[in-house]
Amino acid sequence: MRNLICLILLVLSLTPAAFAWEDFYILKPSEFQIERTPSQRFTPLNSVSCRDRIKQVICLVDNSSSPNGPRQCLSGSENFAAPIEKIYDILPEKLQKAFCGLDAIFVESDVESLAYAGIIRANEKGEVEGSFIGVRRTLLETAYDATSVFGWKEQKAFGIIAPPFVHLPDGPRVEVILPHSLSALQYIFIHEIGHILDFANSANEFVCPANETCDLSKWDPVEFGKMVPAANSFGALSWKNPMYPQDAQRFPLWDKLCFYGCNERLTVADMESFYRQLDQTNFVSTYAAVSPYEDFAESFTFHVLSLQGEWNYRVQTPYMAYSLEKKWDVLFPKKSWLEAFYQRDLKYPKATK
Repeated sequence: MRNLICLILLVLSLTPAAFAWEDFYILKPSEFQIERTPSQRFTPLNSVSCRDRIKQVICLVDNSSSPNGPRQCLSGSENFAAPIEKIYDILPEKLQKAFCGLDAIFVESDVESLAYAGIIRANEKGEVEGSFIGVRRTLLETAYDATSVFGWKEQKAFGIIAPPFVHLPDGPRVEVILPHSLSALQYIFIHEIGHILDFANSANEFVCPANETCDLSKWDPVEFGKMVPAANSFGALSWKNPMYPQDAQRFPLWDKLCFYGCNERLTVADMESFYRQLDQTNFVSTYAAVSPYEDFAESFTFHVLSLQGEWNYRVQTPYMAYSLEKKWDVLFPKKSWLEAFYQRDLKYPKATK
């Protein structure tokens, strides 16, 4: 998980290398290589609306390539557009605009995570030049409900291995009811768009203090630990630096929190203590506590869903129940920050093609 911080900060310092992480990619323009299907190539991308663009950029890929390498869009890619168009139709206009800046929506057959997002490297002015999203193929083939998907994901944090998207009785139980009662894709796409808007608008901005020298040319936790949140940035609400929460938010079991690529995980035996500790912080969800970037994407998702209508996100352990949407209602500093952010004249990535 800490590698994500490395990637994000390195791109902001405009180092020459390119980087990738399991749930977020930062690529140089030369690395984003995609060969579209014949029918997609027939229609110029700049001639379609944001919604129509979905069919033009959706790209079914095989397991032998990754976003930071050449990718061939397979025949039948356009068949996966309909579920995303359904989500597009109920998103607020501010999120719909993000689809005009997408260079690709990759349909992945073999990824550990539910989805990922990425940007094409910022230029010398610090502007994001392009963006893309990847999503599990099974989530487009079957309209899985949010309870099944996010319950399965929540249990992963406790080392529970189950077939997608199955709740096992041993771990925490999750119940999610989304506005409009749509599939889990509604939440997933809001979250991934949140990542893109974070980078396009510098919501999470970390700087080297004036009295420090921060060498970000390579991954060195000591050097990255010197960085601090910029004044009035989102990260300043919870994070000491890109790697660690503020002391008041760093609860005892935080060091074991991990979802993907983990050396250490929470266990089911930690469950009751973990949720009691998390409940005392200003992280709205388990995943929000992972990093400043997941903190923003999760908080952004909660803000947008709260604008769309009544919804519920409940985590149940054998002894306690936690209502996450009610917790969001009382996280006033983050709510106020997101409300102001959402009212901005937001910047959107411009598609590279």
